[in-house]
Amino acid sequence: MRNWIIGAIVVLAAVAAYYFFNVYQPAEPEADTLAPVAVVEPVVEPEVPVETDSATVLDTEFLPAPEAETEEVPLPMLTESDPVVLESLDGLVGESAVQRYVVGDNVISRVVATIDMLGSRQVPGVVQAVSGPESGFEVSVNDNPETIITNEEGDPIPQYIIDPANYARYTPYVELLEEADTADLIENYRSMYPLFQEAYRQMGYADADFDSRLVEIIDDLLATPDISGPLNLVKPEAFFLFTDPDLESRSAGQKILLRMGNENATRVKAKLAEIKAGL
Repeated sequence: MRNWIIGAIVVLAAVAAYYFFNVYQPAEPEADTLAPVAVVEPVVEPEVPVETDSATVLDTEFLPAPEAETEEVPLPMLTESDPVVLESLDGLVGESAVQRYVVGDNVISRVVATIDMLGSRQVPGVVQAVSGPESGFEVSVNDNPETIITNEEGDPIPQYIIDPANYARYTPYVELLEEADTADLIENYRSMYPLFQEAYRQMGYADADFDSRLVEIIDDLLATPDISGPLNLVKPEAFFLFTDPDLESRSAGQKILLRMGNENATRVKAKLAEIKAGL
């Protein structure tokens, strides 16, 4: 199955990417013209000696230092945003994790494209933003399938069951998802929205809103059925397919959650529900 990428994790990645930019706030637009300002010369009053009691004089040594003003740094251009994303990710999850899991080029555009395509039947490898598990997809031969499936010649097609050992491949992704602070993700999602909206419009959605698409995809993932029993597969050609027509007809995102196992999927959906509530 080539759709190994974790749909729910990628949905979070779109939100998290705004968090990774948390020190790059949008700059205020400059006005085209400035209105003239009248300058009034101050009236200098003659100094009058004031007698003070030495006990009442404040010692400046104990006065708090004035707070330094924080200069806002504008968002980078979309085409120049990769170094900022990757550097910020290094500080959040560590350089080794970034090198292992994150595709290093066109990060924002990949995230946006991946999220959008989670609602389709397949996520092409050329747009995927997160690297998949190191080990391969694990299945076991189903020697006693409930229904015999045949090819055009009438010959039985071998059937398989997803091996429970396969689910552990996705656990590191789920753990990274759960460790992220939802409130911080949502706060920075709002402040960093322009870059992701720009990437979304570059995909051809000139009048569409990425925020709405994100919520739509989260809703679709939350609608993934909970299946605790074995999942049956068939491999008529190059790819594994669900033998259940209802499962096979579902979106790429839902099928990814199904393949990671019910326990992992339940944990992911719980986190997504928190994110949706914040959105």
